[in-house]
Amino acid sequence: MATLEQIIDEARSLSPAEQRKLRQVLDLELEHAKSNDRAQPAYAENGDDEMRERRLEWLKSHRVEYGGQYVALDGDQLLAVGPNYRIAREKALAAGRPNALITYLSKPDEIAEMGGWA
Repeated sequence: MATLEQIIDEARSLSPAEQRKLRQVLDLELEHAKSNDRAQPAYAENGDDEMRERRLEWLKSHRVEYGGQYVALDGDQLLAVGPNYRIAREKALAAGRPNALITYLSKPDEIAEMGGWA
């Protein structure tokens, strides 16, 4: 595996046309990396456990306000609300947050049923 210094030395030996092509490729790679960074949730650097706790606290404290709907969260920040998953997801995508958590927030008095069990 070549070191960075070896790669730089190799790049210096390229013709000007080859150097321009290399620069274009590297610029595209940087743009791609930047767009991926923007797509990451804001909490990624803060630690997953701490954010999970804050998100759960948000869900508990907003159950009355948004219960019975789907919510899209970026960390513990509300991005969108919708009557179904698809609409909440579309709103999150429109807000530029493809990695948003989208979940149904039950009403305080709602009883969950799964597989015939209540």
